[in-house]
Amino acid sequence: MNAAVTGGSGFFGGALVRALRRRGDRVRALVRRADAAADMRALGAEPLIGDLTKPNGCDALVTEGDVVFHAAARVDMSGRWEKFQRTTIDGTRHLLATALPQRPQRFVYISSGGVYAASANQSPLCAERAPARPSRYNFYGRAKLAAERLVQAECQRAACPWTILRLGFLFGAGNRALFNHFIPLARLNRLFIIGSGDNRIATLYIDDAVRAALLAGEAPAAAAKVYNVASDEHVTQRDFIDATTDALDLPPCRRQIGRRLALLGAWLVDRVSNWANHESHISQAVVALMSTDQALDSSRIRAELGWRPEVSFEDGMQRTRQWYLTAPVTPAVLACRQDSTGAKLVEDEVST
Repeated sequence: MNAAVTGGSGFFGGALVRALRRRGDRVRALVRRADAAADMRALGAEPLIGDLTKPNGCDALVTEGDVVFHAAARVDMSGRWEKFQRTTIDGTRHLLATALPQRPQRFVYISSGGVYAASANQSPLCAERAPARPSRYNFYGRAKLAAERLVQAECQRAACPWTILRLGFLFGAGNRALFNHFIPLARLNRLFIIGSGDNRIATLYIDDAVRAALLAGEAPAAAAKVYNVASDEHVTQRDFIDATTDALDLPPCRRQIGRRLALLGAWLVDRVSNWANHESHISQAVVALMSTDQALDSSRIRAELGWRPEVSFEDGMQRTRQWYLTAPVTPAVLACRQDSTGAKLVEDEVST
């Protein structure tokens, strides 16, 4: 396969590039920074420094016959709508404009289960029947859904086969968002169980997500299909938080808050953050994501492409722990790692 990948320096995109290279596929990856380009070269991929938010910012990424894996998006659950519009929606529009005239073999869009309505009472959620109507405050889900529709419309117009994957709650080795969001909240004792904590979370280990993308890029049956991709294990919010804090040697979460009160508090945080042009770890979208009962029906991709999750939640958390203990030290990692006495590691361990 000749693959063109966006978001190659991110959690999912980086794992996808590594998997493609292990198979011996030729990979061209769009990155925004010189250090990310060096990382791609180290993996044997060809980096292209560009910017999807700009027209023609990804010229030369796609050539005829490529399979395009579009994983780049704004992944934060907070921030102004304009940032989601510019990165997720306009970025997708710019990529389609430059990629489709090159006649790619297929366009695979990496979307999210976040496109479903937070109040959907159908469970498990089926891509063919469940409404894709994210809450008005869920900018992440709204932007992802708008990008999905762009992919479908523009690929159909260009007669380019497309596939959309709505991934579950991604976790696993390599998830550096832990250092920016989860660990700081736990260290500051600002981590809460929202509601009873018994709501299900549609977990998906990173390696299983990548295997789904590879199948979507090659299987003829995947053309013009939207697939949910998630494990069918019964993992609750409480299970997820307890397992993560245990894997990362963090204090157990014993604080609990009612869902309505959490949403109200998050609404206030959203208002203040927008007024101050500041991004917070807490938002209405985050509260809804963690506290809504959500199970994704992955029966379609199982039946049509033969996909099965291979990494259990327990095994995935063990792999996450091993990665966390050996991850290269960066300023973000340094700020989170502590020894048993609570003292930070020495500054000379920071890698530049």
